[in-house]
Amino acid sequence: MQYTDKDVISALKKGNDNAVLAFLYKSVLPKVKHYIKGNKGNEDEAKDIFQDAVIIFYKKIKLDQLPDDVNITAYICRVAKNLWINRAKRMNKTTEIPDDDFLHTEGDFLGNIITEEKKTALTTLLSEIGQECQTLLKYSVYDSLSMKEICKLMGYSSENVAKTYNYRCKQKLIQLVMKNKAIENLLRK
Repeated sequence: MQYTDKDVISALKKGNDNAVLAFLYKSVLPKVKHYIKGNKGNEDEAKDIFQDAVIIFYKKIKLDQLPDDVNITAYICRVAKNLWINRAKRMNKTTEIPDDDFLHTEGDFLGNIITEEKKTALTTLLSEIGQECQTLLKYSVYDSLSMKEICKLMGYSSENVAKTYNYRCKQKLIQLVMKNKAIENLLRK
């Protein structure tokens, strides 16, 4: 059976979980698996991450912390992506590094330089768009907060105001990248 996003939210709020959760597993899990496997993960890790993302989504619905018009697939996929990134960071911090890993090839060395250049370029660009835009983009892109949550945190009068500012901040950043061809080329590498 197919469900709309509103059907899913309504069913979860009413406690009719089983069929809706089965639908989410059938429709969203393959997308999460594809992402995780494409980013050095395996089937079991993908299932774990998906399960955690669904639990977060479920709790947000039960606590009425998501807007009724949320795109469920996009939300769960975004949460799963963030969970995977966080897990990968933790794994990198706790992984033992064999001595031969310190012997970098020329390609690795150049790759590290390019990565550092990208970080520097992004930091420079973000400093040019202003503190409010930086904070707003951090909330919307990195923290995956809803416009409702951003509205509360930033003190905006409505979600539409938050959406408008979010759009304008993204456009400012895009325009800055387009103005500077060197940074644009660097970020495309």
